[in-house]
Amino acid sequence: MDFNWRYIAYIVMALFGVRLLISAGSSIIPVIKQSFMENDVMKEGVGVNADIVARSQTDKFDANLPVYRLTFKFSIPEGRQIESSLNLPLNAEEVMRYAPGNGISLKYDPKDPKRIALYDKPLILGD
Repeated sequence: MDFNWRYIAYIVMALFGVRLLISAGSSIIPVIKQSFMENDVMKEGVGVNADIVARSQTDKFDANLPVYRLTFKFSIPEGRQIESSLNLPLNAEEVMRYAPGNGISLKYDPKDPKRIALYDKPLILGD
């Protein structure tokens, strides 16, 4: 009985494919989840002014732009101070615009105020 190396190659390719799917899923799923959450908040949310309290670059990129984690602080009508974060791809101009200490408008979910969506980011239409 001859040993067929082809089967080893199939196993290696299958393991590589599984690893590729796992790594792709772990980077895509959070982006999709945040997108759905932001859409819900934009429909049902309450507008509020917020301060940017922190900005840090993550190790991720989206459309060749570095993704930053922006942390916002705002007050809700009940008098509580809320601090929440979003991950956003920013170009050089937006990095300056979303600097800590700057103010911004956002919407929050009245049922869960930590769920937020950026309200004043300009709409960019494609071709």
